[in-house]
Amino acid sequence: MLDKVFHLLTEEYKLVLATSQEQLQAVKDIRDDVIVNHYPDVQESKEYIFSQDDKQSYIYLLQHNATKTYVGSVRIFFVNERTPVEKIPMEKDLHIKNIEQLTQYLPICEISRFALIKNQIPHENFSELQLRTYLSLVLMCATRINVFLNHYSKMFAIMERSLYRILKRQSVALESIGDAIDFHGKRFPYVMKKEDFAIAGEKTEGTLGQVTRYYLKELCKDPQPLWKFVDNNPYLERSDIQLDKICQYFKEYGDDLDVKYILEETKVSEIT
Repeated sequence: MLDKVFHLLTEEYKLVLATSQEQLQAVKDIRDDVIVNHYPDVQESKEYIFSQDDKQSYIYLLQHNATKTYVGSVRIFFVNERTPVEKIPMEKDLHIKNIEQLTQYLPICEISRFALIKNQIPHENFSELQLRTYLSLVLMCATRINVFLNHYSKMFAIMERSLYRILKRQSVALESIGDAIDFHGKRFPYVMKKEDFAIAGEKTEGTLGQVTRYYLKELCKDPQPLWKFVDNNPYLERSDIQLDKICQYFKEYGDDLDVKYILEETKVSEIT
């Protein structure tokens, strides 16, 4: 089963960093699908579909390879010393109680706008529920990849319990930081701290870990789209991004590389 899931998430679908106008339009279409099918009464629909916060974010798309259809997306909103917006949405918009005590040390990020279209392409080996679960998993791999690249001090998210349970089964170490709030339904706020990233990395070497490694290696093979995104973003610099270090690790150690070294300030020459 694990081989079939890995094939599904790397050969039948792929993660794409949204950079072109066509891709950004696909992001809007996916979010619009979520609004229409899940939250038709939401008043701030235009704000949900695309906002100023998207300009301070990495946005990943999930594409079905055979049909070239984009079926999901996720946003990683980041805050560093250059960004004009200094608070994550959970703090500035949702006013999560006492969250300011956790957001002082930059850079930090927040996962948001997690979306899968309602009508997914049927699969002969997986039920609709299984397919949505696995596609949710690969979208969360995008956030994991982003953590490896950027070395955030903390990662925040507000999510339904159902998504939290999927991640918990993959040993993702999310810590609850407050009571449920009513935000497009009942959702709960969580944080993952930098010291937990490496622990989570060691514990998620099943499907989640294999898929993450695959996409990091693919990024090493073709880094130009990422570098173009970084160069065109006024709030990022190449020195922020750990890609060269990651690629050197893979070159030296291949699949034997312990993921904790990617998250630590360890030079390749220091690994024994």
